[in-house]
Parts: sequence; structure tokens; C-alpha cells
Amino acid sequence: MRINNNNFQKNANTSLVAQLIWKSPGISRVDIARELCLYRSTVTNIISSLIDNEVVYEGEEGSGMSRGGRKPIILRLNQRFGCVVGFDIQPSHYRAVILDITGSVLWQDRGNLPKVDFDGILLFLMDKVLSEVKKIKIPLLAVCAGVPGIVNTENGIIVYAEPFKLHNYDFHSFFEKRYAVPVFVENDANCTAWLEMTTNRNIHLGDFVCLIADYHEGNYKFGDCSGIGLGIGLSIGGKVYAGAHHSAGEFCSLSWREDSIGQNGLPKDLLVESATNPTALALWMKDLFASLVPVLSVLDPRFIFIHGKPFEDDEKIMEMLKNDSPQFLALLEKIGCKMIFNAHDESVVAKGAATMYLQKLFAVPELSEIESRTHFDWDDVIDQAYPMKKSYVLVNEEGGDNE
Repeated sequence: MRINNNNFQKNANTSLVAQLIWKSPGISRVDIARELCLYRSTVTNIISSLIDNEVVYEGEEGSGMSRGGRKPIILRLNQRFGCVVGFDIQPSHYRAVILDITGSVLWQDRGNLPKVDFDGILLFLMDKVLSEVKKIKIPLLAVCAGVPGIVNTENGIIVYAEPFKLHNYDFHSFFEKRYAVPVFVENDANCTAWLEMTTNRNIHLGDFVCLIADYHEGNYKFGDCSGIGLGIGLSIGGKVYAGAHHSAGEFCSLSWREDSIGQNGLPKDLLVESATNPTALALWMKDLFASLVPVLSVLDPRFIFIHGKPFEDDEKIMEMLKNDSPQFLALLEKIGCKMIFNAHDESVVAKGAATMYLQKLFAVPELSEIESRTHFDWDDVIDQAYPMKKSYVLVNEEGGDNE
């Protein structure tokens, strides 16, 4: 794809055009040029290249002008150009999805993980999804995973993941040695922020906060504590915010102390019972939402999205807030923050991990990102998609053929 001599500008313009087609399927070349304030010749060159590489196709004719004349040819993304795998990896279970480049779900699954080490978990999950990719017969563009912990997404490093006892785990290198496919890893709560950005891509969300909670069974393979684990995803200025040390959103409640077992200072017995005992759950909720009051008052978000099974009965949660945490509801009203429940989809983290790649694909690249290990451009994407029968597996740990 040679649109001009400036590779960075070429990729920026290509991303802008592709992003607009992603957001507005059926848009025409003329409307793209008008919307982006680009020369028509520039748009024509970009579109021609995207069509030649089967990223975009020309659809049926649009509505003609009121005074007659030629009807514009509309443009859509080719859903069979490529697919993206998304994982949600928890200590005892997983969720997995495959999305096409428009964000539509092609396949999803959930299940228990084998009692093996973290390397073994990744091999298990890849064996499962690669067989599904072969059935779908669409090129695999990337594999993305959401995990609980502190993650350096730019370099593919899991800095610290307490549930898996991981410290500075090189997720990127693990895949690079075994699979011929780009890989990305992100904090699981941040994945929900990526998902909301994608789901609401035609809406100006402004700054927002995502809560994601999940029940931890405990004592599975890694000695994870029973109870509810919670993470917070932040989007500030249209970007997912990771923090200075990649740990933004790692939640500790007001009751937390230095010797606390988990994210709060509640008794261990109460945490274990929070999945089945309504009284224990109410105490956990009260501790959580009281702790969020100063956080939200400082951040001043427009939305707070609520995800995860512990929040699935939104009517009960609202009643609980009215009785036990009225200050939280009062604060939302004071700052004009809208609370939206989306707690019934168990695959939000897996979908969010996959949509992180789509967001990066359709976003204008930043110069600061070019030196990161996970940076890619449109030439890389085209190379990854072709040929169709490309093998994604290189070698196994012994160095032999792993196909």
C-alpha cells in the first residue's frame, strides 16, 4: 500500500478513512473526503488500495441526488478480511471470542481451565481457538487477552498478576516464539473500557469509568482467594488510561489496610460468602460504593458502566444503593454522571480485549507508539491477512513442528 512517501502520514490517513467506514457503513468517497477534509484524489488512492487488499468492498448504489445525476457508490468493510481472538483469562475459567473486523461475534465459548501453569493455560486456549479459526476460514489478524493484574500493554508484559502469581511475565515473547500472529495483553477492567469505546463509537462518551466484578472460586490452581474481584477501567480524553505505572484502576477500598488479604479490609469469611449470602454481598457493595464517592468526585466522568455477574440484578443493586450508599447516588446526580448497567454479558472482557485491537487498527497512530513492541501499521495488517492458508504455529517448546 503505497499512498505517499510519508509512511506515518499514509497510515494516519488510511486509519482515518477506514475508521469512518467502520463507524458509518455505506458511506461514499465524496462523503469521506468532505468529512475528513481530505483531497478527493487522496481518498480515491486510499480506497483503491483498501479495495485491492480486500479490506473494503464497494456495495450497492446509494440514494441519488435530488436533482438527478450519478448515484454514489457506497463502501463497507469486508467482514471476511480478517478476525481477532479475544480471551478473558481468570484463575479457574476462561471466556473466548472471535470477532470479525467490524466487531461482530463469529464464535464465543467459556469453560474451566486445566490445572496447569500459566504457559499451559495459554497453549490450551490457543489450541482451542486455532481449531475454530480454521473452521471459520478467515485470516487471524491478532490474539488479545485480558487478565487481572498490572499490565504493560505497550510492551506485552504482565507486570504483576496476583491471582496467577506472575511477576514480569513476558506475554509477548511467549507468543512470538510459538505463533506467527501479533499478540496483545491488557488489564481485564481496561478491556471493558475498550469495549465501551467500540460499542459507542458513534457517540461522544467523554470521560467515563467502567466497573467489572467477577466471582473467584478460590483454591483452584494458584491459591486465589474466594470472593469478588473488582477492577476499574478509565477512559480519559478518548483514551484508555493506564497510569504512570500501568496500575490505574487497581482498586483498594477505604477499608483496605496494609495487611489486608485482598482489595478491602472485610473479613475473609464474609468475602467467601459474598457469592451466596445476600447480607455479605450487601456489605461488600456498601464498602465498594462508599469508596467510589471520592474517586468519582475527583474524576468527574460523564458515565459509569457496570459489568459483571455480581451486578446482574440492577433493581436490587439500586435498592441497595438507596438504603446503604445514598451518598453515591447523590454524587452521581451532583456531577451529572449517568450509571449504565451491562452485567448480563459474561464475555465483556474477552470482547473488550479483541476490540482493543480494532480500536488500535482504526485509530490514528501516535509517534510515541511507534517504538513499542506491539506497534503495527496497515502494511503489517495486510501482510498478516495474506496468504489465506498461512500457518499460525511456528514451533513448540521442543523446537519441532507443532501443526
